[in-house]
Amino acid sequence: MPVRIGQSYVSEAAAEYAKARQKERAEADAAQEKGGIFSELQGKFSGMKFSVGTNPFSGVGTNNVSISPKILKQMEKDPEKRLEYEALLYDVSNTDLVQGRNLQSAGWIIDDNGGLRAWSVGVSDNRNQSSVKRSDKKNWWQELLEKQSKKNKNRSKGSLKALQEKIEEKKKAMASELKDIPYLPADQRAPKRTADSHVTDILRENAEKIMQIPYNGNPMLAKAYLQNTKASGTSQAFKNIDELSDYLRDNYQVVSGGMTSISSKYLKKCLTDEDSRNRLFDILRAADESYASHKDEVGFQGMNVRVDENGEVTTESSKSTVTVNEGKRSRQIAAAATQKDMQAVIALLEQDLQEVEDGYKQNKCDEAEVEKVKRLLASAKQRMGTLPDREPTQEEEAIMSINMLI
Repeated sequence: MPVRIGQSYVSEAAAEYAKARQKERAEADAAQEKGGIFSELQGKFSGMKFSVGTNPFSGVGTNNVSISPKILKQMEKDPEKRLEYEALLYDVSNTDLVQGRNLQSAGWIIDDNGGLRAWSVGVSDNRNQSSVKRSDKKNWWQELLEKQSKKNKNRSKGSLKALQEKIEEKKKAMASELKDIPYLPADQRAPKRTADSHVTDILRENAEKIMQIPYNGNPMLAKAYLQNTKASGTSQAFKNIDELSDYLRDNYQVVSGGMTSISSKYLKKCLTDEDSRNRLFDILRAADESYASHKDEVGFQGMNVRVDENGEVTTESSKSTVTVNEGKRSRQIAAAATQKDMQAVIALLEQDLQEVEDGYKQNKCDEAEVEKVKRLLASAKQRMGTLPDREPTQEEEAIMSINMLI
């Protein structure tokens, strides 16, 4: 459900993400002095390629974000503006502009007035732009993506019709295979249950098998069909909380991976209230998608999803990175005047190497960070052979002490 922050409507997950970052403001202010808000955003949204400006069709790949310098300045001066735009960027980073289209490049633009635009370049150099008013309560990303795909509307309708025909064929085939399954006694099923509705229930329980049909190469059409079936047909029910919990573990990675805590009171409500149950499924589906998009990012350590007794969701993700100050270590190598000085630097680099190798195993850094330390260590060892084996002078010792500290 969209929530309002400032003049923008964003997703609940985005709002929770931005609010959680308020606790880190003291550390962020220190980081600002080194690189400003722009560097801070690059660190927080490592999967995006940021640039300053408002020009469309600038950048390669499909994860470009251009931000007006006026907006960046507002974010630096106004904590509420930073909260608003960090929440917006969270939604942007989790919105797929491609959606099965064959694009050379695509990206987002946050204009001088805070408006949001999207652009894309197709393989035939077809160029498209769209914009939305983020103050509208309707999910802005849905509106924008609808505009982006408007040209393919008729083709999608035709594909969906073909999909429905294939689904009907599959239903008939599975109905034939399942004809020997006994029916529930009349007093154990809903009134006016028919053979067709019984088979439909079985088909829905086997939705994963149905989704394997190629559907003209577009699995999104299968998802759309199942969503329509869900809206107009029968809904899955569960006998008790244990059965519902088993279903959640089997179908949602954040649940099976121990990243989710759900109020038992809300689970009990889901047994009898279809809207609550569908809301829970939507929450977990979105959490799975978020996890899938971030789990391979360097530094990502996991996420936690909490659903309270009212169905309100809180999502937190943790990130931890290990880096080595290349500039500092390079200065220390250059300042070493004797073999004794260089031995001290080499000892620090060997410790750095152990830390980044451990960090690489824990996804706290990438292979490039490990190679960087190895290059520094090799450089230090090579230079050590050219240094005198004596005690440093008082001046040399003072210079080395300064470089070990700063």
